[in-house]
Amino acid sequence: MSAQRAPLRVLLVDDHPLVRDGLRVALRRHSAELCIEEAGCASEALALMAARRPHLLLLDVNLPGTNGLDLARQIRAVDGKIKVLMVAVDVDPWTVHEALAAGASGFVAKTNSGAVLPEAMRVVLSGGVFLCPDAQAALQRAERGGTSTVEPPGPAVLSTREREVLRYLAHGENTKSIAALLQISPKTVETHRQHILRKLRLDNLASLTCYAIRHGLHPG
Repeated sequence: MSAQRAPLRVLLVDDHPLVRDGLRVALRRHSAELCIEEAGCASEALALMAARRPHLLLLDVNLPGTNGLDLARQIRAVDGKIKVLMVAVDVDPWTVHEALAAGASGFVAKTNSGAVLPEAMRVVLSGGVFLCPDAQAALQRAERGGTSTVEPPGPAVLSTREREVLRYLAHGENTKSIAALLQISPKTVETHRQHILRKLRLDNLASLTCYAIRHGLHPG
């Protein structure tokens, strides 16, 4: 008999109880087996982090006191394995960029329906980066307005296969799933990923996702 898998531990961090209630209901619709904890501020979140060691944080950007961006940095510095999915009312280019720079693996607008959470969780927990449509649009507006501070080479420097791998990476697929989709080995996928990062002068998956969105390579 195989060992039973431990339930996924999720920590909701938002100072508004009604928002936490809504997130909890949306998560329960996705799975009744989740272990969900709640915190209303950074200090509560840090205490629960130490005691429960959650797999995933749903973290409000605009917390009182220590804001969500600073809290994400603190948490990721302590344990880089914990996945952070930021939620916010205001979706502007600066906030999205700073959330990714702080170590978040995803960004969801509070105006989205709860139906977006299962897909966001799947992508983030599989090692990808999830950006809701509003977050993608915010980054695209910034690019059109010339506010981007980094100008990597255009996608023409990538081979056809590298562009295919980039599309799947930006969509949140992991190495194993990309290998199956393209019928190549996981080692080959990793080699392509390293070549993409080097050619585009980028250093992480979040920056690759932003690049894919700006250049119309994101399939979502």
